[in-house]
Amino acid sequence: MTLPRLLSSNPLSSDRITGQRIFLAGLAVALAAFLLGVGLGANRLPFPPEAEFSDAVTSHWPNALFLRESVMEDHTWPLWRSWHMSGQPFAANPLNKVWYPPQWIVFVLPPILHLNVLIWLHLLIAGAGAWRWSRATGLTPYPAALVGFGYAFAPRVIAAVGAGHLDLVDAAAWVPWLLWATYGFIQHNDTENTANQSGEVDGHTPHKAQRYTSWLAGFAALCFLADVRLSAYAFVTTAAYLVWLWWQVPELRARTALFRLTARLGFAGLLMLGLTAFQWIPLLLMRGDLSRNAMSLDDAAINSLKPGQWIGLLIGDHGGSWETMVYVGVSVLILAIVALLLRPRKFAFWGIVVLVLMLYAMGDQFVFWPALNRLFPFLRWWRVPPRVWLIAALILPYLAGWGVQLLIESPPDRKSVRLGVVALLGGGLVCGVFSTITLSSTLDLTALIGIFALPITALIMLLAILRKLPAQALLIALLAIVFLDVLWIDRTLIEGRDQDEWLEPYRELAEYLQEADATRVYSPSYSLPQQAATYWQIAQFDGVDPFQLATYVDAAEVATGVQASGYSVTIPAFAVEADANENFDSQTAILANANRGAPIQLELLGQWLVTHVVTAFEIETEGLELDTKIGDVYVYRNTFAPDVTLVWAGPNRVTIRAEEPLTGPLYAVANGRWQNRSSSDSPGLPGTIAGSTQEWTFEYDPSELWYSALAAGVLITLAGGIWWGALRERSGHDH
Repeated sequence: MTLPRLLSSNPLSSDRITGQRIFLAGLAVALAAFLLGVGLGANRLPFPPEAEFSDAVTSHWPNALFLRESVMEDHTWPLWRSWHMSGQPFAANPLNKVWYPPQWIVFVLPPILHLNVLIWLHLLIAGAGAWRWSRATGLTPYPAALVGFGYAFAPRVIAAVGAGHLDLVDAAAWVPWLLWATYGFIQHNDTENTANQSGEVDGHTPHKAQRYTSWLAGFAALCFLADVRLSAYAFVTTAAYLVWLWWQVPELRARTALFRLTARLGFAGLLMLGLTAFQWIPLLLMRGDLSRNAMSLDDAAINSLKPGQWIGLLIGDHGGSWETMVYVGVSVLILAIVALLLRPRKFAFWGIVVLVLMLYAMGDQFVFWPALNRLFPFLRWWRVPPRVWLIAALILPYLAGWGVQLLIESPPDRKSVRLGVVALLGGGLVCGVFSTITLSSTLDLTALIGIFALPITALIMLLAILRKLPAQALLIALLAIVFLDVLWIDRTLIEGRDQDEWLEPYRELAEYLQEADATRVYSPSYSLPQQAATYWQIAQFDGVDPFQLATYVDAAEVATGVQASGYSVTIPAFAVEADANENFDSQTAILANANRGAPIQLELLGQWLVTHVVTAFEIETEGLELDTKIGDVYVYRNTFAPDVTLVWAGPNRVTIRAEEPLTGPLYAVANGRWQNRSSSDSPGLPGTIAGSTQEWTFEYDPSELWYSALAAGVLITLAGGIWWGALRERSGHDH
């Protein structure tokens, strides 16, 4: 028994290459037109429509900007960033993607253009991978194109772009390539095993198997470096797929074949770990210091899908929440169900995978996710269970591609099937007309048009079953309806906004703080957004980042007087406890009022070198002096802050200078991985600095790099040893 072979005897035949180039060119143009059409550009970044914040602006743009400036201006690889949360590890934080090779394009392109190019590039990689995997497993060009377009334009993926969750988009791009490499890995190991048994071994066969092993390791590494969280879901899916494919080939269960398979998987695992060591070693070293360890089940279950939200599979949530978006296109859903009904045994594995993903995405709304998290508490790090649906955003278009191919190549002739499709057509028309009449006052035109995707899909299916149109016409029609179906909702999930909207409004405030020699600034109302602080290089006591040091979180809660009710990605937390009769018309208004009554401890803030407090409301507290009011923002000076200057020599080295001997403790940075270069007997950080000395120099401890380099060297050497052993074994067989 063997796996399905490629349709062409030569996978690199001219016809196949031509078809692939046409698909890639069409997808590249379509993606560029879409992204430009929703407003992305050289000075514009993605936002969810009508939302006031985007992770692309709050996190990814500042990260890219800081990496670029550290390397190109300071000529230093940044291990630390001083601008947020009184300083944080930078390279060790996987969300900063310091070790992700595509991120290094920022050294060539300006950060905004860099991020938009990466969005386009990763969506293209995602679609190309879906096409390649589909073609490898037996789909013909048009159904494979449906899979590629369906995944690249999947509403869940585009919603992630709109929300600025660019790390998730980057990792999602490599998932189909992982599945393609897994399929090729099993296929060529099967071919090699068959050749060995027949005595007709071809010297190219083992090299192909080893090549796919390397692809498997490389794509796994890229997926991990792009986003640690989504890569975990991708790896579990890939492992299950590997086992399922292996089980389809009884010959690979033989001892010799199994040993060869296990050795190659060992090589792939070691190589992947070696390639990613610079990310997971520092993360492993710091795992015990992170606030994420204290995350409760309730914290991790945020945005869990409720049972009623699965109606979103049939009715697209235009402009809806990016975390709970499950719509894949009703046309995609129907065609995927067709594949499962027509070939239940062939696609049972993927049906089970989608079902498991659904149950997991429900989080604490179903017993499956809580049971897993109680059994494996570390899973709580993977908060927001619905993010697993990014995997389903690939699987369902893949099944839909097979549904199309089965309908065209061997349409079912059973009367019950025809009646079912007619019923689907009639029901879809009735629902569409009824919805148009009743919802026309609340839905825009594009939403109403999208409702008719179901009956149109049913009509084309009926024409296919009745053989009323040529196969190519049917294929083009189904591809077109799927593309338009997802496009109707995609355009409501993202819009580009110019930096004049998210950066320039804070120029006057930022420049005032610069002129006032602000050492560090605290805003309980998020009046100085993170992107502005990075751009104008103003150090913040507060910040937005899920990668937080637990000791700093505890210290910040005491100093700000804001106690988080659970895990929070912001310091301070923004739990709104306003009067029930008080209405806020924007997210900014909510943040501005969330911590209005918090009892700020100015002496503690002073010890963290907070010289200025900026708020959206007045504060009457001893020790705060009003400097000025800029627009709606009050700028206060903290009189408890000592007269201290921080002089940074690049991101990893700082000199602290005091105008006079300190009389109290000083907390200059938030992490203990710093070495005091001034005196061997002076305390390190996060200890306290005090005494007659008036200058201290600290340097970030780079030992995490040496540990990572050592681990990478050992792991890659071990992988090379396995590879060399395999070559020697093959050479011995050839002789």
